[in-house]
Amino acid sequence: MMNKFLKILFITFLLFLSISLLVFSVFKFRILPDTLARIYPNFAAKEGCSCLFVVKASETYCKDYVRQFFLPDEWIVGSEYLEVRFSSYFSEFRARANFHGSKGCLLE
Repeated sequence: MMNKFLKILFITFLLFLSISLLVFSVFKFRILPDTLARIYPNFAAKEGCSCLFVVKASETYCKDYVRQFFLPDEWIVGSEYLEVRFSSYFSEFRARANFHGSKGCLLE
């Protein structure tokens, strides 16, 4: 009976360890499929643009705000746009959000 319990405990531990390593590698090494990796720069560009041009917060505050959800590799601010670049293990992605007055920020 104890031997069976130890086997179940060991298998549960191995499953937990495997899932933990997978999640860690996704975040640490950015091993993301392209369809999922496109979401991150789009989100960062849209939220960062809204923070900068709609809320009119400082660039430092907006970078910190976006970083709590996603850490872009590059953050380029123009007169009325924000461009964000992100590199995953497989490829590079860029997203640009333009400010359009009363419409707010729209992704390009």
